[in-house]
Amino acid sequence: MSGIPEPTRPTPRRARNTFAQAKESLAADDAISATSAPVAQQAGATPAPVAQQAAPAPKKRKVATTDILLSVSEELKERMVATLEHTRPRTGITSQQQFIRIAIEQLCKRLESDFNNGEAFPPPAQGVNL
Repeated sequence: MSGIPEPTRPTPRRARNTFAQAKESLAADDAISATSAPVAQQAGATPAPVAQQAAPAPKKRKVATTDILLSVSEELKERMVATLEHTRPRTGITSQQQFIRIAIEQLCKRLESDFNNGEAFPPPAQGVNL
């Protein structure tokens, strides 16, 4: 046996951060920042000047958009990435989001053309979950 210590392995990565996990982590950050300021004041210590943190720039969003969470198989994701990379110069599609938006739009147009005389389908009745 040698005296060389066994190297420590890195901790496994957490699962993907879903919208719910992101919301929880933001709430936890808010709770921590709310409780840390009164503790310093209660101790009678003069708080050290804190560098002003610039508010994060708001994300540029298209008007009237909504977020969706989309799960796809790894095989389909890899297929999309490969297709996107090989066709980028010819299609001008530069991101996975743009690819998905265009795919949804084209499929909707095709289905409307095939099944509704090219007109957009009306929204489903209230209470109908698709």
